Amino acid sequence: MLAMLFGAQGILWLVNPARAVIFWGFPVPDGGMGLSSMIGALASWCLTIAACLLLALIRKQRCWYYPPMMLIGLFAVGRIVAGVAHGAPFLPERFVPELIFVALLYGAARAAGSPREA
Repeated sequence: MLAMLFGAQGILWLVNPARAVIFWGFPVPDGGMGLSSMIGALASWCLTIAACLLLALIRKQRCWYYPPMMLIGLFAVGRIVAGVAHGAPFLPERFVPELIFVALLYGAARAAGSPREA
């Protein structure tokens, strides 16, 4: 399910960023480097997570769960730091689900085959 969610978000960032941003809760820049960077970064972030999760499911190798765990987990840490240290809104309704996703992926990785199994 997470692979489909992130895959859909990644594609949506490429074809309709104004709609994709609704999920994330921030405005799309009017143009320029900010718009280019936002679309590129978030599309690549989402599509990388989706691809790694699909590889984990298809190949049954736990190593493919680690990149999404790191990306989502560090995103949550970044949100927490932004709220605590930089005056951004403290948003547990955003970072708690991200940490839950990481825990679910950790459980999936533990249930998957060994890192060396093909």
